[in-house]
Amino acid sequence: MAAAERPLRVLFLCTGNSCRSQMAEGWAHALKPREIQAYSAGTNPHGLNPLAVRAMREAGVDISTHRSRRPEEIGVDFDVVVTVCDSAHESCPVFAGARIVHVGFDDPPRLAKGAASDEEAMPHYRRVRDEIRAFIERLPGAIAPVAARSAAEQDALRGQVRDGYAEIARAGGWSEAKAAAGQACCAPGGGCCGPATFTPAELAQAIGYSQRELSFAPEEANMGLSCGNPTAIASLCAGETVLDLGAGGGFDCFIAGAKVGASGRVIGVDMTPEMVTKARRNIEGYTKQTRLANVEFRLGEIEHLPVADASVDVVISNCVLNLSPDKQQVWREIARVLKPGGRVAVSDLALLKPLPDAVRADVEALVGCVAGAVLVDETRVQAAAAGLSDIALRSKPEYIDAMTNWEDPLYRKIVATLPAGSKPSDYITSLDVTAVRRD
Repeated sequence: MAAAERPLRVLFLCTGNSCRSQMAEGWAHALKPREIQAYSAGTNPHGLNPLAVRAMREAGVDISTHRSRRPEEIGVDFDVVVTVCDSAHESCPVFAGARIVHVGFDDPPRLAKGAASDEEAMPHYRRVRDEIRAFIERLPGAIAPVAARSAAEQDALRGQVRDGYAEIARAGGWSEAKAAAGQACCAPGGGCCGPATFTPAELAQAIGYSQRELSFAPEEANMGLSCGNPTAIASLCAGETVLDLGAGGGFDCFIAGAKVGASGRVIGVDMTPEMVTKARRNIEGYTKQTRLANVEFRLGEIEHLPVADASVDVVISNCVLNLSPDKQQVWREIARVLKPGGRVAVSDLALLKPLPDAVRADVEALVGCVAGAVLVDETRVQAAAAGLSDIALRSKPEYIDAMTNWEDPLYRKIVATLPAGSKPSDYITSLDVTAVRRD
């Protein structure tokens, strides 16, 4: 039976298979029996934790009949492996064909190590129990729509995106690129999802950029590819080091540079040589306007950032993460480069529900930041799996309503594939994502 025709086979993996993984299996059986075929195991199993059994029983779930075991004892090919330990997930065994999701929960026995009694220890078990329940409640919707891609498929998708944005860079903007290709367009400008009747400057103001912010960036840097204002939600401070993923012509980098000042630094990374060249040319205009020399641009993929570990205070990105064929790797890279206490401020596109297959397969929609978007809950799971915390998501479907242009060829095709009576904003939303690296 194909995976799409049966419940997902999910393994919850930890070291001892005594507490957190057992709780996760218990919650999955209780809450999602039709969507998840749940198992738990440990790399070094050592029996059930009686306080974990007690905590789950208090919540109405009996795990007392579970037993602690190794993965190989189960004899099942897993679709997804969720590692629930709060550290050392890199040393977990490899599961061929399975998607790996890491969500680190605190270890109740360690938290309760100094407790004088079971009663004093139980609040720790109850808190982790409830956190695991919340995760299980959103897990199926977050992971079901995503299929693992081979390395060759990922490279092919990157190539499509790189080619599309190289053309945008050469033409000077999204609408101009489509016009150069002989496609009907409306007025210049438009958002990440495609052209609209806005100029780039009008679009930027409509999504929250102030006139003062726009004055810091050379006009050529704004190509109308934004779906939010990450520099605003980042609350940037003087002296901070900022990294912009998918910097394009440098628009957000220059705005961030003015905010962090002479004592700060901004690094823009983009995988398209034409975009990096364009951004570097824009530095002269930025420096002339601000008298600052604190922005640089590097060529690289956001899945493999050319940035040192723990060297960045803030990571920003504007309508770019959805383009990556390996978004989980991007979130891991974000966590890697952030300093302890560093934060994330991302504006991106996400899905409220899965898009029709015809839209997901459309290359134009991919380059327009639509086909590659994932469900909102998927974004939360990926950020948590990378070890980030304090994750907050703000959905703004009104952006899609404002940006939709019914005369644009791309959107005519999208609308044509949707069920009667529905509109793009029923499926697609602009999403502000903030998170923190705590350790």
